[in-house]
Amino acid sequence: MQSPLCFTGRYGGDEFLAVLRGADAAQAAALLDRIRRNADEYSQAHPDMPISYAAGYALSSEFESPTMRELFRQADKNMYIDKNNARLAEAVARQRQNERILKRVSRLGFHFSNCIYCDAKLDQYRILRTSSNMFLADSGNYSGAVEHIACSLTCEEQRPEVRRALQLETLRERLTPQSKPIELILQSPAWRGRVTVLHLDDSEEGALHHFVVALEPFSDGSASEKQQLSRYYDQLRQSILENGGGYVDALLDSAQAAYSVDLTNDRLEQVFFAPDGGFADPDMQLPCSYTAFCREHVGSVTESTLESYRLADSSEKLLARFKGGANEVTIEFCETRSDGKPQWSQKVVLMSQDSQYRIDTQDELPVVRGIVLIKNTSAFHEREQAEKHRLEQALQTADSESKAKTEFMNRMSHDFRTPINGILGMLDIIGASEQDPAKTRQCLDKIQISANHLLDLVNDVLDMSKLGSGQAVLEQDEFDLLELADDMESLVAAQILESGISHERFCKNVKHSQLIGSDLRLRQIMLNLFSNAIKYNKPGGRVDTYITELSCNGYTALFEFKIADTGVGMSEEFVSEHLFKPFTQEQNSARTRYQGTGLGMSIVKTLIDAMGGTISVQSTPDVGTEITFTLPFKINGNVATKPERAQAAPQAEGSLSGKRVLLVEDNDLNMEIAEFYLDHAGAAVVKAWNGKEAVRMFTSSKPGTISLILMDLMMPVMDGYEATRAIRALDHPDASTVPIIAMTANAFDEDRKKSKAAGMNAHLAKPLDMQALLSAAGRFCR
Repeated sequence: MQSPLCFTGRYGGDEFLAVLRGADAAQAAALLDRIRRNADEYSQAHPDMPISYAAGYALSSEFESPTMRELFRQADKNMYIDKNNARLAEAVARQRQNERILKRVSRLGFHFSNCIYCDAKLDQYRILRTSSNMFLADSGNYSGAVEHIACSLTCEEQRPEVRRALQLETLRERLTPQSKPIELILQSPAWRGRVTVLHLDDSEEGALHHFVVALEPFSDGSASEKQQLSRYYDQLRQSILENGGGYVDALLDSAQAAYSVDLTNDRLEQVFFAPDGGFADPDMQLPCSYTAFCREHVGSVTESTLESYRLADSSEKLLARFKGGANEVTIEFCETRSDGKPQWSQKVVLMSQDSQYRIDTQDELPVVRGIVLIKNTSAFHEREQAEKHRLEQALQTADSESKAKTEFMNRMSHDFRTPINGILGMLDIIGASEQDPAKTRQCLDKIQISANHLLDLVNDVLDMSKLGSGQAVLEQDEFDLLELADDMESLVAAQILESGISHERFCKNVKHSQLIGSDLRLRQIMLNLFSNAIKYNKPGGRVDTYITELSCNGYTALFEFKIADTGVGMSEEFVSEHLFKPFTQEQNSARTRYQGTGLGMSIVKTLIDAMGGTISVQSTPDVGTEITFTLPFKINGNVATKPERAQAAPQAEGSLSGKRVLLVEDNDLNMEIAEFYLDHAGAAVVKAWNGKEAVRMFTSSKPGTISLILMDLMMPVMDGYEATRAIRALDHPDASTVPIIAMTANAFDEDRKKSKAAGMNAHLAKPLDMQALLSAAGRFCR
């Protein structure tokens, strides 16, 4: 990298310096020669101008030429990376220095739109603040800048006077710490304004060192609307937001309307509207009173935002804010439009002080001007209102869910404690009635009822948990619809008989009974509704069921199921608002009186929805209820529907008498209960306390000696699944044929599938039922 080259030139007795980094000597010499020639030409054309001014003007002009800029750019590019951090630091320091200087100028009572910071010792200047029409370069030779000012802003007759007044020799004499600022009124065909020169400081020798020169155009009303607004904007951008002009830019870019206002004279001068801003007023006559304009529109402002609107509805109020030190006022208000809809607006008033030149009196007056920016903020408020509504809805939902959870827990507590309390109470009575067998028998019957109710409650809660979490599985099994209906009648036959009611089933247009779907879930729905119709009926009442095939497309048939009873009925309000919600019954005493869980209808609705069906309820208090639901099922094309079905013969109940049963259970109480059932059935019991022990005992058994294995699933050492797989894999004659029945509290569908996959023949859910055990034994132990 070449070292910086410095060249000193002399012209007319004045010395100046040219520095080129990385430039060669030939380029620098050519530059100096060109500057001398330009200065000669300029001096000859302006014989009244001092020779030093000609040199300064030529140098300044040359530095602004495209050739010179390119020369500097090429010379400096290799040093940019090394100097970048230093330049940034220098720029920040200069910006801070500019801020300090402008604050000092402001304290002196001046607010300039265009001003330069000058160094009398170096004959240099740099821009402190500039508007869009500034013609001077960012920095340069001060003497050259004076010539630019004289030629650009004055007429021919005035130029010698301006040159003499602004040259350094004159300023050194006239500009002192005690002197007043120097002011010159300049006029040209294109410009009218004032030049102000402020003293800042002297050198150590006591001579003028730094000063400020400001160029302020006068406002005489002849400028175009756009020029006037641009000028106001420049003043505000500089004086209000010195370090954040982008903020004002953003305001102007986003505003739908902009007003220029002479606040001192209460005069709304110019108005600019965006094409689609919604603020255009075709009847507005300009200029007009800003205060009157605001008061004219106050009638449409809503009451809730009227106070905010009145903060900026007059020039007097805004002037008071400006005198109090506020350069910016922001308000927001809402108006009611002619169509009745609300329109929100944000008004930003930016204020600065200016001078107005009066041609008639040839004097100037201080004027506070403002730009009023209006932005339509209705969309923001609509989004805010929508978000507020959403949050309110979410809060209400959360509150409702919280209340529902609290109510759910309260009902859960009641419904679980009621049967448990009954069981504990009956046990106390049994303990006190040991000598009264009849009383003991009565208590045991009531314990059985309470225990069954508690089991129903647990099953329903677990079902609701599965359905609510989306974990319920809808099987796709083959089944016969009419056989399933027969099973339902068999299951509730004893309940119907005990209740003293009658039942009849009607089938209509059932052309397809061989179906594919979840017969388990259909059975659950029908059993729940059937049981409710019986439970909530009256003595001597009726329950009628209907099955109708509504339609078929060759692949899927749609069925309608209806259950009608003559029971207690329900109110219309309860049916529409509460029937399908968990733990709801129309009367709080219903669960006590009818031993219901309050979950059945919620389970039914959830299952029907999951299976793609619909449900409707018609009910009248003290008259009865009719529940209708529809479900689609795939047609099983592999099996033809039998026109007439023979009554299925009841399956013979198996006998365990003389059979040897391997009972695998890790819980003492469960082992004792299962052993009691098996002993009562005449079976010989062999006990194992975990899966590993069961595998060992079966391995060592003689072929044909173990007729059945009852296998718990959750055990230490080895669980029931692993033990079953191990037994099926044994090289034992009975390993693949011995019946293995799961006996577990894991009662969900996936547990049944997992048991089957492990090699088990059946799945019995705890608490163990003697009839279910004997039925399973009858199927597998021959």
